[in-house]
Amino acid sequence: MIPDTGRPNAARRILQGMLLLAAGRREGLACFESSTDAFGAALAPQLAFLLVEGIQLFLQPGKVVAAVKLLLSFCVMLLPAVVSQFYAARWGRGALWLRYITAATWCNWIVVLVSLFCTLLASLLFPALVSQPGFMGAIVFAAAVYEMWLQWFVARSGLAISGGRAALLYVTVLLVSLLLYGAAALLPPHYMVLGDILQPMIALKNS
Repeated sequence: MIPDTGRPNAARRILQGMLLLAAGRREGLACFESSTDAFGAALAPQLAFLLVEGIQLFLQPGKVVAAVKLLLSFCVMLLPAVVSQFYAARWGRGALWLRYITAATWCNWIVVLVSLFCTLLASLLFPALVSQPGFMGAIVFAAAVYEMWLQWFVARSGLAISGGRAALLYVTVLLVSLLLYGAAALLPPHYMVLGDILQPMIALKNS
């Protein structure tokens, strides 16, 4: 494991680990620490975005919808940690869990950054393509497929489990997330999460 000599070096190690795992190289796991502090640092950017979003939402009308949105976002953010910790304990992989969930949490940003980068690149190089009705759908589909593979790969490598167990972990997180989204859409005030998921890329396309 690379020694930690300060925050700049720690940030470099995290970025290195993300890039290695994104390329399918399991040695990237060694770049992440196995500690509660490391996991907290991985969650910190998401919590910061959630806090800023919460302040903006509560300054606007529709505070009930804002509260539902924040609560749902918070639950979905913590869901992978809860589900993976349950399975790790059940499969005797508890000692590997902290490093795995830290790496998996950081790797969530890879999918977002790659999706935005591809959309921006296509907007600059092929503006006619971006205006096609199916372009955004293709970006979302490709991002979803890559996210599935990446989380499966990190789970399989980080917890040292079989591909089937890694798939079970991912599918469990996905199903529970869909149940939460479905409940938010069906119950008052009927918050639809899909619009918020697509909004960043739609705004980038329009600009």
